[in-house]
Amino acid sequence: MTVLEESDARRAAFQILRRVEQEGAYSSLLLQNLGGSGWLAPRDLALLTELVYGVLRRRLYLDHVLAKYSSRPVAEIDPDLAIILRLALYQILYLDRIPAHAAVNTAVDMARARMKGKGESAASFVNGLLRAVTRGRTAEEKPQTQTGDPITALAIAESHPEWLVRRWVLRSGIEETAALLASHNRPAPLALRVNRARVEPGLLAARLAEEGVTTHPSRFLDDFLLVDAGSPQHSPSFRRGDFYIQDEASGLVARMAGARPGLLVLDACAAPGGKALAVAGAVGGSGLIVAADLHPQRLRLLRDNAQRLGIDGCRPVAADLAASAPPFRPGTLFDLVMVDAPCTGTGVIRRNPELRYRVGMEEIERLSELQGRLLSRCADLVRPGGALLYSVCSIEPQEGSEQAGRFLREHPDYAPTDPRDNLPAAARGLVVEQEAGACLVTLPHRDDLDGFFAVRLVRRQ
Repeated sequence: MTVLEESDARRAAFQILRRVEQEGAYSSLLLQNLGGSGWLAPRDLALLTELVYGVLRRRLYLDHVLAKYSSRPVAEIDPDLAIILRLALYQILYLDRIPAHAAVNTAVDMARARMKGKGESAASFVNGLLRAVTRGRTAEEKPQTQTGDPITALAIAESHPEWLVRRWVLRSGIEETAALLASHNRPAPLALRVNRARVEPGLLAARLAEEGVTTHPSRFLDDFLLVDAGSPQHSPSFRRGDFYIQDEASGLVARMAGARPGLLVLDACAAPGGKALAVAGAVGGSGLIVAADLHPQRLRLLRDNAQRLGIDGCRPVAADLAASAPPFRPGTLFDLVMVDAPCTGTGVIRRNPELRYRVGMEEIERLSELQGRLLSRCADLVRPGGALLYSVCSIEPQEGSEQAGRFLREHPDYAPTDPRDNLPAAARGLVVEQEAGACLVTLPHRDDLDGFFAVRLVRRQ
C-alpha cells in the first residue's frame, strides 16, 4: 500500500474527474476500483474521495466563482484547465485543513504540466485567478450567489441544473426542494445487510468492531447495520460473506416483495444483485431466483457476490426482457416477478453526484417508455395470484406513481396490494397513497434513505 503526497491525491482526483467529464464514467465505480486495488492508504483514499465527490457536488457553484474571477468565459476555458481550477477552488473554499497556498501551487504545477505548448500562460492564468479568490475570501467566506430569482440562486448555491430545481420547486415548494438539494450534497450513509445464514447482526457488529469498523442498528430493518466509521468492504467479515453493502431503501423494497420459502422468482433487471440476493435468502433452498440482466459483465458481479455470500439458488441469465422474447420454456410463469427498472437515478444523486448533470427531460421520457415496455412484458410472466413488484431509484412521478398508475389502467387483471403487510412496523410510515394505491416512497432529505418508489401488484386469479 502506497502513502501518497497530498498533491498526488489531487492528481489522481484530476484523472477521475476527467474520465467522469469526458468519458461519462461513474465516480463511485472509479473510486471503488481504486480503493479495492490496495494502492492507496486509507488516509489518501479519504482525501481523494473528498476531492472527487466535493468537486462534482459543487461544480456549478465552483463555475459560478470561476465566472466571477475569470478574465474569460468559463465555456472558453480548456476542459482540463477547468478541472484543475475546480479542484483548487474546492480546496480553498471548502477544505480548511489544506492551506490555500498549497492548493494554488499544486494547481499551477498541474496546469504547467498538462497544457503542452501553453504551460506558462496557463500557469499564470491559474495563479492569478486562484490568488484573487484567496484574497477575496478575506471579505466574505464564500462568494455569494445573489440573483433576482431565488430559484436561480438556490440552483447555483446547491449546484443543481436550474431546470431540475424549477421542476422540483413546482412539485414540492422551495423549502422542501432546498432540503432535498442539501441532502444531495452530503455523504450518504453506508448500510450493510447482514447475511443471517452465516451470522446474526449483534455478533457481526462485534466482529466488525474488532476489525476497526463501528456500526449501529438500522431504525427500519432488523438485519441491517449502519457504518459509523471504518471501511467494511476491506474487512475479513466482508471476505467471509457476512454482509452485503446495500442501502436500506433497497432492502425495504426487497422486503416488501413478500418472498417466502419455495417461490419461483424472476428478477428482470437483477445486476448487481442486491434485491435478488436478499430475496434468494427468503425463498431458501426450496425456491429459485432467476436473475436476468441485459449486461453479462454485470451478471458476473452478481455471481461473485452470490458465491461470497454462499447463496446457491440464484441463476443468472443474460436477457433483454424489454426487447425480446424471454429465454424460458413456453408457458413458464413465476410466483413473483421483480422489475427494478432502469431509471434516471434522481433518488441516488447523493451517491452519484454526476447524475444531476446528465439527466434531462428527454432521458426521463425515454426511460419512462422503456419502463412501461418492461412492465407490460413482465406482467405476462406472473402466474394468476402471483405478484409483480415494480421499483425505481427515482423521485420523478413519470417513472414512479404515474408509470404504475398507467400500468394498472392498461392491465385490469392486476390490483395493488398494501406494502405494509410485508414491511417492518418501523417502516410503515414510509407508505403513502398515490395514483397506483399504497406505495413505498423514500426520500433522502426526509428519511436519510435513497429515493425510491415501489409498488406491489397482484395478478387476479
